[in-house]
Amino acid sequence: MTRLRIGCAVVVALACIASAAHAQPSFAGTWKLNLEKSQLTGQTLSIEKQPSGMMRFDMAGFAYDFDVSGKDFPTPDGGTTSWREVNPTTWEATNKVNGKPIASYTLTLKGNSIAAVMKATKPDGSALEQSSVWNRVSGGPGFLGKWKSTEMKGAPSTLAIALDGANGLTISYPEFQIACKASFDGKDYAMTGAGATMKQTLAFEKAGPNSIKMTTKIAGKPFYVDVLTLSADGKTLTDDGSPVAAKEPVKAVYERQ
Repeated sequence: MTRLRIGCAVVVALACIASAAHAQPSFAGTWKLNLEKSQLTGQTLSIEKQPSGMMRFDMAGFAYDFDVSGKDFPTPDGGTTSWREVNPTTWEATNKVNGKPIASYTLTLKGNSIAAVMKATKPDGSALEQSSVWNRVSGGPGFLGKWKSTEMKGAPSTLAIALDGANGLTISYPEFQIACKASFDGKDYAMTGAGATMKQTLAFEKAGPNSIKMTTKIAGKPFYVDVLTLSADGKTLTDDGSPVAAKEPVKAVYERQ
């Protein structure tokens, strides 16, 4: 009888090992961006002065008007932005959602390059800081013109995914205080930012056994498409994304925490 029990235990243990070996890796978890493995440059933006005297910011169709007085202006996703001219070579900007600051930027003009520093607040209250360099493509003078990103570095941001059965998920970007609860049905689901519903939506579809297609829309119009692919060992999540209005692909590589 003892031998029989031991034999059964061995069989059960082997069955569990085999089951685990064939289990599909899961998207669920907290993922940290690896900037060194990612390719996040090559994007373009433009800042142009309008006949009205206002400035117009446009990044792959994400466009809004502003001035540098420090006043809040609406952004397409339902938030606001305020810009302030510190001096002719230094501008500061703050993006808000539901009236709450989400990220601040300091832009410093150095010849035909802009050095930009972004600061956001992590869930634990500490600061997340990233810097980027943008080189002039055309235009001028000053900050006016078209710019292309050539460098990005700094602290890694995080992505969190929670699965709801086989057909639902909640995805969030904690440092930027935005999240979305959705299903894998291709329908639009509202994003929330700082506790408020935004004008930005996400639609999710399964693109394969280990891939998810995520379409960001603004006012119902597709703006950005991401394909999230999970590695075979479940340790790496790669986000291949590109704006709909421009061929400017980027690759963000996340590692499981």
